[in-house]
Amino acid sequence: MTPREIAEAALSGLSAGEAVKLFDEDFMALAKAAEELTLKLWGDSVTFVNNIVINYSNVCVARCPICAFYRPPKHPEAYTRAPEDVAKAVAEASSSLGVTELHVNGGFNPELSVEYFEELFRAVKRAAPGVAIKGPTMAEVDYYSRLWRMSWREVLERFKEAGLDAISGGGAEIFAEEVRRVVSPHKLDGETWLNIAELAHKLGIPSNATMLYGHVERPEHVVDHIFKVKELQERTGGLLLFIPVKFSPYNTELGRRGLVAAPAPAVYDIKVVAIARLILLDKLKVAAYWVSTGKRLASTLLKAGANDLVGTMYNEAVLASAGMRGAASPEELAAIAREAGRRPALRDTFHRVLRWL
Repeated sequence: MTPREIAEAALSGLSAGEAVKLFDEDFMALAKAAEELTLKLWGDSVTFVNNIVINYSNVCVARCPICAFYRPPKHPEAYTRAPEDVAKAVAEASSSLGVTELHVNGGFNPELSVEYFEELFRAVKRAAPGVAIKGPTMAEVDYYSRLWRMSWREVLERFKEAGLDAISGGGAEIFAEEVRRVVSPHKLDGETWLNIAELAHKLGIPSNATMLYGHVERPEHVVDHIFKVKELQERTGGLLLFIPVKFSPYNTELGRRGLVAAPAPAVYDIKVVAIARLILLDKLKVAAYWVSTGKRLASTLLKAGANDLVGTMYNEAVLASAGMRGAASPEELAAIAREAGRRPALRDTFHRVLRWL
């Protein structure tokens, strides 16, 4: 198919089967079609937030084979940060780096109480009132609600009351159960992730949605995931950003077992991002998540349907533990956008443009 034919098919509304077949098309044609639609539907801007990532704890009992970050309870490298320490770090980052968002996640730590999170969020708001808190994933909400014998609603309402502004999109992995049984067998299922997201949106807590790709999934799993994200957005309007996250097998159980020998090729990255745009159209922004793909490829993804660079991600540690180290200043991210011929803009957590760069 030509890029024009692909774009016209997308605008007519792709079926899941048609979207799966797009993986057989030339990646350059897909990229060109996706770029054409991005410019038509979203304009030429590329946005990102100035943010810091702090993991409140690396203790996790989920033991996901895709994760190189977690440590089991009592492990000598296990840690849990005191709320006041997190708040101090956020205040310093706000003052010295100008960050406007805290991205705070951890794992399934059975030693933590709901009061710990409430204290953490309130301490951050006291220390840095201008910083938005984008916090625990749907997976964490599900785990802690079961640990604390609370409903999802009660957990979300208490988090929000304490200062949580938005939910990060992690833990979604790939919604298909046959894949989740391999990559995250002890986490919530895909339907539960979607149900918690829908409830959070109804409670006025927006979120991102991620998709971890490049492991054992097939194209039909990717397409199914993106369609479910699109359907969620059509029901609630509460999604802020779709973030395809490239899997890195280094230091993970999946890598050690030989199920994934190396990161997916760049051609696959381009196809995933382009097909996401062709399915989502004007429903949702699509990210070029440079932390997982590398900065060089990020500018290419901006020519293939992506229109957001997520954030500066100062202090990111989860992907760093799998070999993907790096942070970027706003100026570096602006340069990536300009390299792709786009207008960079600094945004806040809720995708309101703060200033053009």
